[in-house]
Amino acid sequence: MREWMTAWVHKLRRSVSRSEWAVRLLALTRSPKTQTEPGLIVLQIDGLSRHQMEHAMQSGRLPFLKRLLDEEEYQLLSLYAGLPSSTPAVQGEIFYGVRCGVPAFGFRDHETGKAASMFSPQDAKRVEQRLASAGEGLFQEGGAYADIYTGGAKIASFCTTSLGLGSSFREANVLALLITLLLHSFMLLRSAALIGIEVGLALIDFFRGLLEEKNLLAELKFIPSRVGISILLRELATMGIMIDAARGLPIIHCTFLGYDEQSHRRGPSSKFAHWTLKGIDGCIKRIWRSAKRSACRDYELWIYSDHGQEATTPYEKHSGKKLDAAIMEVLKAQIAGHDEMLHTQSDTSQLDRANLLGGERLQRLLSHVKSWSPTNHIEIT
Repeated sequence: MREWMTAWVHKLRRSVSRSEWAVRLLALTRSPKTQTEPGLIVLQIDGLSRHQMEHAMQSGRLPFLKRLLDEEEYQLLSLYAGLPSSTPAVQGEIFYGVRCGVPAFGFRDHETGKAASMFSPQDAKRVEQRLASAGEGLFQEGGAYADIYTGGAKIASFCTTSLGLGSSFREANVLALLITLLLHSFMLLRSAALIGIEVGLALIDFFRGLLEEKNLLAELKFIPSRVGISILLRELATMGIMIDAARGLPIIHCTFLGYDEQSHRRGPSSKFAHWTLKGIDGCIKRIWRSAKRSACRDYELWIYSDHGQEATTPYEKHSGKKLDAAIMEVLKAQIAGHDEMLHTQSDTSQLDRANLLGGERLQRLLSHVKSWSPTNHIEIT
């Protein structure tokens, strides 16, 4: 009797579910006859270390994750991110099974001879093509949101290699799309309220940055970035995942970027970074509920982080000069005195590391270094 009542309640909730209605309105296909088959939703909280996560749970910033551990038989396990411990490298290994797919977030591409950045769609696509040639992507017939790569996903939105909304929304009837947005009006109102709060916090952060003599232009640019990533992207991705769960896609992956974005700017322990975690926690809760109510799959929800962050003193603050400027000084000195270096210089590690930093001026200088005769014992490989 109890099982029958539970099934009836779930059916009633699905009948009024905004995600279920969105599937109908947008004429999206469902997975056929997969009600008892397993499905997997994987959520990545970018840049969140175990230490910071435990601190956030204790301070009430991650109440739902704490509930999963306390009441839902979830386990907390440590993950070794590997080297390099960056999102493109970790996702390359998880999505395609390729270790060390990229040397860093920014690097010199040996095939093109140019500086590459994983923020660049063109560079990211080139890397993903190489990864895909080594093995099939993990998300075939699935969905990917706000990731670096798509992992071969059928539905990919807001990924570096697939910018903007996925095909389900781009190809939808305009009227159906408007009705879908109206059905999610509560989400839109909540987003608007959160944006207002976030803008207020961003302005406070902006003036604090000025008092600390931070760069004015950088502080101004950070405000729309902070609002866009911490609120808009997060909410749109959550809505898409809930719709995909209602459709019964076999696997769905999403990266929540807000904490990492804030941590890079203000530190992993900062109040601004931990404020973002509360919103991410709420999105995870909504996704978990949608997964449990799905009539098309028996979903499991996994949550992980690709790497952590440590509070450090920037090189510029410590030495009074930027890192790239210091490297340029060293390289210029080596070029100017390379005749004397012919018999003494044999260690190329400094140049190799500089090769990964990118930058137009640095690349020109490195190309000059590469043109030297091999007898000077300096190689760029």
